[in-house]
Amino acid sequence: MTAISNYKIDIIPRTKEILEAYYPHFNDNNREVTFLMNCLLGIIVAISENENSNRKNFGDLIDEEFLSYIPQKIGYINSKNIAADLTNMDLTEIGFNVQHKENLVSKSKYWLINKLRNGIAHQNIEEVNNDLNWVGVRISNLHFGKKDFEIIFQIEELKQFSIYIANKFIEKN
Repeated sequence: MTAISNYKIDIIPRTKEILEAYYPHFNDNNREVTFLMNCLLGIIVAISENENSNRKNFGDLIDEEFLSYIPQKIGYINSKNIAADLTNMDLTEIGFNVQHKENLVSKSKYWLINKLRNGIAHQNIEEVNNDLNWVGVRISNLHFGKKDFEIIFQIEELKQFSIYIANKFIEKN
C-alpha cells in the first residue's frame, strides 16, 4: 500500500481511482448505487471540509460546464420552506419561487455541494425505482425540518457527477 502524505487532498484522487476501477464490479453485482453514494459522500465531505474556510476551488458561480453534470430534476427555494415535490416543474400554484436547473447559475458550486453533503450525511435519500430495478436516488436537504432542496440523479448521472467534481478538485490542487 502506498503512503498518503496529505489526507485532505489525497483522499479525493484515491476515491476517484477506486470509483473508476471498481464501478464495473459493483455494477455487475447490482450494488452500483450503494458504491456510488459512498464514493460521492467521501468526495463531497472532503471537498466541503477543504472549502469550508476559503472556498478557493468551488466558491465561484455555477458555470455551463458544471451545469452540464447536474440532472434536469432539481428544485430549490430561497424563501420559507415547504413540504412539496420541488423537482415538479409544474409547481407554481403554491406561491413560492421554486427554482430549477436553469436558475443555478446564480448559485455557487459550493452551495450545491453543501446541499448534497447535508442531504447524504443526514440520510435524506430516497430510492428511485423503475419496475423492480433501482435506477437512481432522490437527495433532499432539510432546513429546520422542511425541504428546501432536492435533486434526482439517475445512476449514470451520479457516476459522472462524482467523477467530474473529483476531477475539478484535483485540477486545482
